Amino acid sequence: MLSLQQKKAYKTFYDSAHHNEVLDTKTTLMIHLATAMSVACYP
Repeated sequence: MLSLQQKKAYKTFYDSAHHNEVLDTKTTLMIHLATAMSVACYP
């Protein structure tokens, strides 16, 4: 499990990657998949 501080940092990162105007949809999805797998959460 992640600590509260790690969860907050991940949520901040997730929100900034999800709600952006620079990256296209495919790139955004790949970022989400990569970060989920990096913390051992399988999509």
